[in-house]
Amino acid sequence: MSTTPGSIPPSHALERAGSPDRSRTPAAAGLLRAVYTPLDRLCDRVYGSAANPLYHTGPVLVWLLLIVIATGVYLLLFYRVGAPYESMVRLQSQVWGGRWLRAFHRYASDLTVLFVALHALRMMLEGRTWGARVLAWVSGLALLGMLFVCGWTGYVLVWDAHGRVLGAVGARLFDELHIMAAPISRIFDGATSTPASFFFLNLFLHMSIPLVMAGGIWIHTLRLARGKWIPGPALRWGMALTGAAVSMLLPARLDPAADAMQLGDRATYDLFYTLWVPISAGSVPLVAWAVPTLMSLAAILIPSFWRPRRGQQPEKSVVNPLACSACEQCVTDCPFEAIAMVADTTGRGPDRKAFVDPARCVSCGVCAASCDSFAIGPPSRAGHAQMYALRGFPPAPEGFVLASCASSELAAPLVARLRARGHDVRPVHVDCAGTLHARTVGALLAHARGVCVLACPPARCLAREGSELAEDRLLHGREPHLKQPLDPTRVFLLTATGAELDEAVLAFERFARDAGVRPAGAHVAGKTLGMRRTLVAAVVSAVLLGGITVLSQLQAGAAPAGGALRLAWRLPGQSYENCRPLSAQEIARLPRHMRHTEECTTVYLHYRLGVWVDDVAVVNEEIHPLGARGDRPLYVSRDIGLTPGSHDVQVRFAPVADPKKVGLVLEWRERVEVKAGRGEILTFDPGSRRLERTR
Repeated sequence: MSTTPGSIPPSHALERAGSPDRSRTPAAAGLLRAVYTPLDRLCDRVYGSAANPLYHTGPVLVWLLLIVIATGVYLLLFYRVGAPYESMVRLQSQVWGGRWLRAFHRYASDLTVLFVALHALRMMLEGRTWGARVLAWVSGLALLGMLFVCGWTGYVLVWDAHGRVLGAVGARLFDELHIMAAPISRIFDGATSTPASFFFLNLFLHMSIPLVMAGGIWIHTLRLARGKWIPGPALRWGMALTGAAVSMLLPARLDPAADAMQLGDRATYDLFYTLWVPISAGSVPLVAWAVPTLMSLAAILIPSFWRPRRGQQPEKSVVNPLACSACEQCVTDCPFEAIAMVADTTGRGPDRKAFVDPARCVSCGVCAASCDSFAIGPPSRAGHAQMYALRGFPPAPEGFVLASCASSELAAPLVARLRARGHDVRPVHVDCAGTLHARTVGALLAHARGVCVLACPPARCLAREGSELAEDRLLHGREPHLKQPLDPTRVFLLTATGAELDEAVLAFERFARDAGVRPAGAHVAGKTLGMRRTLVAAVVSAVLLGGITVLSQLQAGAAPAGGALRLAWRLPGQSYENCRPLSAQEIARLPRHMRHTEECTTVYLHYRLGVWVDDVAVVNEEIHPLGARGDRPLYVSRDIGLTPGSHDVQVRFAPVADPKKVGLVLEWRERVEVKAGRGEILTFDPGSRRLERTR
């Protein structure tokens, strides 16, 4: 996150003058920031910065995946591929078991999509999509695709009205790719019962994809050292208990059983997974495929254009091999495992020296504070640059220095509030609290009564572990060790956000009162919620999750006023041999062992479908065999819309050109009683070799 100009009172910057602009995001990120900043502040007030779920979107997603898997295992015990809807009815009848666990399974899946969106927008806002983070971005998009497939297969497994519409639309779109030998959509036309193998395939995908996603998450976090997989206890169990309570109070709805003869797409849809179905119902399949394809391509290309200009990209860390003492502390501290020890090539000092892999370095700069000899770090932010920036720093023997993280939005209002309350505060800023060298803090102590380091909350640190490393280095003795250790009574670490200004002021005043007398330590604003805030957080979470339940059960789609006669059949083997005699010259040109007297080719018939309703022609089209060579069976699948009432319907299906009279001519005529919203099916009976209507 870039620093807002003028957000910190001008004083000293602990970086070398003339350093490049360290903007992490392009100008378009301003729109994201305008949306995200109010959300961050609202959640900080409700949950506190330590438990703000918007700062823990990654661990929350893993926790939600574990909840989905745990609840799904229970649902699997009662599921039967031979009776899918009946299995759901049995689960729904278990008031204290299957009903709320099914709801929890569904709501946690919806929350997963929401947090994926929040996680992706956070990464874009903070500029974590390019450079060394491209692998994480692309693998995250692959995980999102698997998540949607897993959700769609889960809804089909329910096999209610919603599942049938989703399966039918998905099959229709899949058939447009012409991958399978036979149209998949045939299993939804009602001519035959849906095979158990279809539900087995969906169940297999629904179960196996989460296992693949576990491996994908490992790849997604492959370049992170000490990855945080699970959120803290307050957030972890708060989400679980709130989700369970809401699931018991608001169970998930179950639509009527799937009925192939029910027309229209009226059903209960999930905004997060399936609302695209009724929206795209009237669109051309090409458009339905083009929209998600273009969106996916744009998302994949984000790292190439959502990045700072070349001259504004932050500096990567470099190593001065002549100064490196091979202490390996930078290797230990690097949050992205971008530093390794390699053989020395200078011939001076230790045999092994630190080396920064530029392909993995994200320019966080926390290694600058790891080295006692100032041998590593981004050139403009390394320890020697910080010490150089302190030249001419005005002394304030009774005042305090506020060393602020450059991305902290709390610095300006905190300084203004403290000065209004009579405190002598001298602000300086550093790129990240994790880059602040302990020797720099010691030099600041020589100019003031105490130093307060203002850092971002650990979960919001752009360097991942900058706040935690700063606390360990300045207060808990983590290397590098100084010849003259810092006075623990005069150094204070404050981690808070702009929404916690009052808490930050009180914490600073306690430090100012006891500076030089009692050890100050660290204060994490919002670390404990307290009973009142816990109650408020639980109520707000329940209301938000209640909103999720509403959005996941939206009535959409249309139920037609009329009925239909569905034509659905398969006609195989409609072909004949067309042979011609070969001349003597043609026979002579053939290899001796391949000579024959005539040449035959197989001709596959194509048919004309005609439909008349009350003696008015409504359909007149040719039906061609499928396949690149036109050698597959003929398939007919379409609905003839009819108004409610009695209609005289005539259907003729005959070859267009059949000189050898090998084709089958199918004719059917009956009076049909049509009901609103219902269909009747006309199919081909192979035994009698004629068209028959199924009621």
